[in-house]
Amino acid sequence: MNSGFPGAQSPARLVKVLRLLARHHVQGLSIAELTTQSGLDRSTARRLLMVLAQTGYAAKDAASGRYRLGVEAMLTGLAAMAKPPIFEVCHPVMVSVARRSGDTVFLIIRVGDFAHCLHVQPGSTVLHAHSLMAGQIRLLGQGTASLALAASLRDAELEQIYQRRRLDYEAAGISQERLMDMVRQTRKRGHSLSVNLLTSGATGVGLAIEFQAPDLAHAGPTAHTAAISVANHDAQMDAAHQVLALQILREELLQAGIALVAALKTGPPR
Repeated sequence: MNSGFPGAQSPARLVKVLRLLARHHVQGLSIAELTTQSGLDRSTARRLLMVLAQTGYAAKDAASGRYRLGVEAMLTGLAAMAKPPIFEVCHPVMVSVARRSGDTVFLIIRVGDFAHCLHVQPGSTVLHAHSLMAGQIRLLGQGTASLALAASLRDAELEQIYQRRRLDYEAAGISQERLMDMVRQTRKRGHSLSVNLLTSGATGVGLAIEFQAPDLAHAGPTAHTAAISVANHDAQMDAAHQVLALQILREELLQAGIALVAALKTGPPR
């Protein structure tokens, strides 16, 4: 576990433990599971976990004994949301796509079991809907970009998310069968397509994208997933315009050096 920086092995291990906690925040991790997944010996994993717990970046669930992210981790994440790194990369793309297509463009990231709207870039034809506000949280699969995100996940993970949020999905009129069918169609198509899925009278197309973040534990970048969608009123977003909007979006992403999620180009994740 060479970080590539002299003397940085311990910080790299700490970052690795913190990242594992983030990936398993909902269900939590036991010390045994953390040991297995991190590749650390039990005493090292426990020591690093105690450091995170003492500083508020991890917390132990009293009922289950499992560890999750703590309050300080939440506050750190909220601070980053004020100026998320991915926004700096994607904003110029969104501006160009909105200008060239005339459509409204959305940037969505995954936050646990949900999709979070980071930014909305209006086009020349403005969509007026409460659901379009930046900062809103929606279910994975509910909305065009959110559906692209859902399609990038493994089936087993998506099914677990549905079971945890079953009441929310059912309240939104989305059965597990419908969600999985939408995901399969998205993977087959290579992009998401929604008609009146979140906003009445609107149609959208979307792509899942990858962005890189440094990973000290592996001495290289780690890929994370986000999604960008383009939407307009049904009358404007006919089949021909959908093709045009996707072409413009792909061109702008390519020019910016932003990669598409490979799973949507090659089939469902294994």
